[in-house]
Amino acid sequence: MRVAVVGGGPGGLYAAALLARQGHRVEVWERGAPDDTFGFGVVLSDDTLGGIERADTVVHAALGAEFVRWDDVEVVHRDRLLTSGGHGFAALGRRRLLEILHERCAGLGVRLRFRSPAPDAWALAKTYDLVVAADGVHSATRESGAAHFRPTVTEGRCRYIWLAADFAFDAFRFEIAETAHGVAQLHAYPYSADSSTVIVEMREEVWRASGLDLCDEEESAARCAKLFADALRGRPLRGNRSAWTRFRT
Repeated sequence: MRVAVVGGGPGGLYAAALLARQGHRVEVWERGAPDDTFGFGVVLSDDTLGGIERADTVVHAALGAEFVRWDDVEVVHRDRLLTSGGHGFAALGRRRLLEILHERCAGLGVRLRFRSPAPDAWALAKTYDLVVAADGVHSATRESGAAHFRPTVTEGRCRYIWLAADFAFDAFRFEIAETAHGVAQLHAYPYSADSSTVIVEMREEVWRASGLDLCDEEESAARCAKLFADALRGRPLRGNRSAWTRFRT
């Protein structure tokens, strides 16, 4: 079977690898370069890793060699720290995750077309037996096929920004800040020996009242670092194509 995958993020690459393992001829279209990425660390639960191990032991072993692991979840509210143990998590940098999947796909004979925007999925379907739409949360394939797929997309009521800190948290940490404009929350976890993902989230009205809707990436990172200075031990935050956005379901 000939398969076209639209989008070379982790989902598209992993789908390509699993299909290639079954003997199918697979091509992946990715509009960016191999090392283009956004954000920072990606976290996976032990349940998810179990599924990966069952599906492809090679990818599982490669991921295992890179992971930072932890078991505790910490919640801080009004200066009170609550710790819950026994939760298995692992994380690694998004760029390294993509490299591992690139290597696995190449080893399985997948053709990776970088810097190549994909043709329309409906055009691809004329010459491929299967087209996999892995083109992200703002999927052009879903939009162009809306009459067929009949999707519903619901935006969350909060704004969040994906940042990073140059030190490793000891646990999965949630910290709540009660500001003059309302509640903000930090959500952080390590993804290497010296780096952590830090997500800051708040309701839309809090975000606007705080003036963060007027801030660029650098100023947003600085203000978030100040807001959660205790959790960050006074250290700064940095961005990587980071912008305030909403979760979409």
